[in-house]
Amino acid sequence: MLLIVGGFVGLRVYYVLAVEPRQTSAESTREAVPTAPKTAPTTGAPKPPKPGAPVPCDPELPNFQQCFPKDYNPDAVMGGVATEGWSCLRKGELTEAGSRVSMPRLCETKDNVGQSYTIWASIKYQTHDFQPTGKLREFNLNVSTSAAAHKGERTTAQDPAKALIPAFEITAEHIWQGKPEQLKEATEAFAQLQPQCASPASMTTEGATATMPSGYKITCTAMPAVGTVDATTYGMLLQIRPA
Repeated sequence: MLLIVGGFVGLRVYYVLAVEPRQTSAESTREAVPTAPKTAPTTGAPKPPKPGAPVPCDPELPNFQQCFPKDYNPDAVMGGVATEGWSCLRKGELTEAGSRVSMPRLCETKDNVGQSYTIWASIKYQTHDFQPTGKLREFNLNVSTSAAAHKGERTTAQDPAKALIPAFEITAEHIWQGKPEQLKEATEAFAQLQPQCASPASMTTEGATATMPSGYKITCTAMPAVGTVDATTYGMLLQIRPA
């Protein structure tokens, strides 16, 4: 309501505002219901890794790179491979091809008996951050087949996958020495993988991979062919490392 009173000498204006009485809302009259204080969700202690399963390479970075447990001894693996007739060299020594070994140890062999090409195979390993005392990071197995035309030899892109079978069997036996469950897993994973090693799946950047239940993966990758006027070489890399 607005009330105005006027005069000749002056004008006085009175504003009278009629204000409706404030109604109490249901929200304000509703009795507050106490709520339980919020608590952070509880989480259990991290489960210890299964025997033989990968462990963090660096305990301060548990979610970064994974390595083999410390009971895997790569130097002992190389010593076992040496008993199979492979030539095992240490860092700084020269290979048969004349190159100097740059890793802690390298085992290599060759075979030209019973096939129309020469098989070359080598195994080496890497440690975390390439430190001599670093945890074991991976094993690398290289296999190649080479044929010289003037000797009447011949080889195809599928030959390295076949040559990889005995090379893997020898090295796997020593990698998982004393660990029959993991050796069985590795053997089954490789049997699943082997047909893919001879297929186009291995010719990609990622290669073909099979994973072991205990947390390791085996990957085969075909190497580009190398050819000259007289010789042709096909190669394959097999990596064994934590998944």
